[in-house]
Amino acid sequence: METEIPLREIMVRRVVKGDGELSVREAAELMKKYDVDSVVVVRRGGGEGGEPVGIVTHGDIINGVVSKDTKPSSVKLKEIMTTPLITASPNDRLSEVAKKMAEERIGKIPVLEDGKLVGIVADVDILSVSSEMNSILADLIEMHVSEREVLRAETLRTGREGGEDREEGEEGEEGEEGEEGEEERMGQGICEKCGSFSSSLELKDGVMVCETCSEEMERVEG
Repeated sequence: METEIPLREIMVRRVVKGDGELSVREAAELMKKYDVDSVVVVRRGGGEGGEPVGIVTHGDIINGVVSKDTKPSSVKLKEIMTTPLITASPNDRLSEVAKKMAEERIGKIPVLEDGKLVGIVADVDILSVSSEMNSILADLIEMHVSEREVLRAETLRTGREGGEDREEGEEGEEGEEGEEGEEERMGQGICEKCGSFSSSLELKDGVMVCETCSEEMERVEG
């Protein structure tokens, strides 16, 4: 059965790691560079590659930074990471891991073997190979949708407040009237196209996207 497949067969082996002293902005740059949506926080001097002590995901950035209107450069990963770290073994079955993720309400779970970080698995990875896990992970999926809704509300609020400030204060950098074209600058958050954290989201065609995705959409339209 698909639910009996060991985790090692579906886990993603490339895991982005970072020290707890890294800022959220630096972590976001790593996420964008390696096209991932989480960073495993490691402790310095904890063996090869460092000892895994926590994890920072998009959800942590939304709840710990974006929703509080805090500058990403002023927040360290150790301040918002999820800890203690909940992990799995490469030999754990999908059904076991899915239940653990649902119980702990986590969307990502690092995989450790002999104390060494060897991979990571997301709820969507499990769903992609086992439709039987839908009922188990349904709450997690709903939670992630809610996080996206929170992100949209916060970035829309930030954008509105920014527009009010420009009207009452200085003119925008892009022109005398502060206009920047058909896109609206919305502030920081998660790109709805590539899933990367961005400090300068744009509202384009009804979707909040990062600068890279915005340019890609323009090329496709052109």
